[in-house]
Amino acid sequence: MKNSRQITNIQTIAVMGSTMLGVLTLSFPRYMAEAAGSGGPLVMFVGIGMALISYWIIAKVCQRFPNETIFFFSCRLIGHPLSIFFSVLLLLYFVIFTALTSRLFGEVTSVVLFQNTPIEAFLILILVLTTLSTRRNIIKFTYVHFFYFPFILGSTLGLIYIAMGNIELLNLLPILTTPSLPFWKGTMIASTMFQGSFIIILLIPFMKKPQSAFKAGSIAILLIGVTYILTIASTIGTFGAQETKLLLLPTLEIARTESIGKGVFERLDALFLVVWVISVYTTLFSSYYLASYFLQSLLSFKDNRVISTVLLPYIFGIAMLPNNIFQVFSTTMFMDTIGIVLLTGYPLLLWIVAIIRRSKGGVSA
Repeated sequence: MKNSRQITNIQTIAVMGSTMLGVLTLSFPRYMAEAAGSGGPLVMFVGIGMALISYWIIAKVCQRFPNETIFFFSCRLIGHPLSIFFSVLLLLYFVIFTALTSRLFGEVTSVVLFQNTPIEAFLILILVLTTLSTRRNIIKFTYVHFFYFPFILGSTLGLIYIAMGNIELLNLLPILTTPSLPFWKGTMIASTMFQGSFIIILLIPFMKKPQSAFKAGSIAILLIGVTYILTIASTIGTFGAQETKLLLLPTLEIARTESIGKGVFERLDALFLVVWVISVYTTLFSSYYLASYFLQSLLSFKDNRVISTVLLPYIFGIAMLPNNIFQVFSTTMFMDTIGIVLLTGYPLLLWIVAIIRRSKGGVSA
């Protein structure tokens, strides 16, 4: 594979970070509160550890073949038919993931901002924008993420900093909780918040230092993980665990309760929604790009511009299948569970086969 290695470690962190900060940012503190009450931050802490283990497997197998993406080296490792089978599964997963993410975006936007606007309008808008963006090559794809990531992360951390002033420490006690079935279920949900790290499979062949992929990705996961923990702590610390369980979008409620300068700047929720829309776009950008990549590889196309356009009506159709927002949330949770098995199990299979067969690729100069 001929390429010019232009992607730096910082750009890798930006791509992974902006991919992982996505649509569930508004609602995930509720799941953590349901899992362990005031121990919600601990649930996310364990989830970060699980995400790092999963990412380590993905990075290790890709680093063995730093000149190729996963579709090409998997064909040599497990054979063409089995590689195509798993690639089809990954294609379907990312198509459905993109559809559900766009539907969640449409549901939240129609409820919070434009109650009288049909959801279809929001879906068409965000999907057409993402489709046009996906027509770029991987280097330009990286530049887009690198441009938006500081704004997304900085604004989110700024909101958390403001919210910290209203925390009641008693709401966060006890921090430790007895591990139970809901606790471990919560950790699984927490680990799914980092499934965007799978984007590394496209970045390693273009990284200047592919051997640093695990380090860069770990920094991104820890950075986003700390942001998530602070978000959970500020939400539960403000509302309490029981109240957080009742809120559909607890992070947005935090933004609504905050102001700057004793009321000079109110309605921080409006600013936060702008940031959230951008974060949804960058997440969709990555998942749509992955779906286009797998379809392009399966069809042996050299250009993904036609492929991304072909996927658009299918993604829109799948996005419109759920009847309401509750079905969207439940289906998203189900797909996230499948994602844990697929996005970790498949690289693990490839890694084991690569070790047994002692297969390894070299780094181009």
